Amino acid sequence: MRCLSWHGMNVLLLAGALAAASCGRGGERRAGEARAGDGPAGPGLPAVDAAALVRAAPARGVVVPDEELVDQDGAPVRLRELSKGRVLVVNFIFTACTTICSPMTAIFGRLQAELGDALERDVRLVSISLDPAMDTPERLKAYADRFGRRPGWVFLTGSRERVNRVLDALGGRAPIKERHTPITLIGREAEGRWTRVDGIAPPRRLADEVRAFLPGGAAARGAGEPRGAGEPRGAGEPRGAGEPRSAAARSAGEPRSAAARSAGGG
Repeated sequence: MRCLSWHGMNVLLLAGALAAASCGRGGERRAGEARAGDGPAGPGLPAVDAAALVRAAPARGVVVPDEELVDQDGAPVRLRELSKGRVLVVNFIFTACTTICSPMTAIFGRLQAELGDALERDVRLVSISLDPAMDTPERLKAYADRFGRRPGWVFLTGSRERVNRVLDALGGRAPIKERHTPITLIGREAEGRWTRVDGIAPPRRLADEVRAFLPGGAAARGAGEPRGAGEPRGAGEPRGAGEPRSAAARSAGEPRSAAARSAGGG
């Protein structure tokens, strides 16, 4: 039995989820249309546990090129200008996509609320079209509006040559756009520090990755937000019920057992 590729696994999971959502409306749903209740995470999100496939790791060699693209309003935009003093969160989509693009865009829509006031002020969301010939500013604007785009989130297109140079620099180019994989890049250009998230990450997971780049780092996580499996606890953060204490924590101020007191004479 031949193994499925990373792309194949995601497409199978998402195709099932999107097909189920479409059946609920009798086939009326248009490709890329967001609808409340598509999945447990919110509008347009898959009903399957695609989050189990998510991987995040440092990205090497990412450079934000000084290329001029065009946003959903037809205004010229230089990606490097967007990155100044801000964290960039970048994904790669196209409006005619019928598999992963709608869930990825819906996740960015929910991520806006997770980021709150940090959006636009400290963070910019950027969705770059993989099909610039088809995705005119007008088409991108209509697509963005369906997912509740707010200030701080831009959709970019441009000439094929310019877009390809940007995609190559960011590692988002796919030889066949219909087979592109779900990638989200998060980082600060000035620091040369980037994280690449592969897979359909839930909004809160992406928000946690973004907060690691904001002042305070992991400590910027909201109080009471769950950590990922194995994620270290921040200084002063209380232990969950049943969570074992570290050796250092046990040695500092913890009453010793009777056997330990006897051995030490205390």
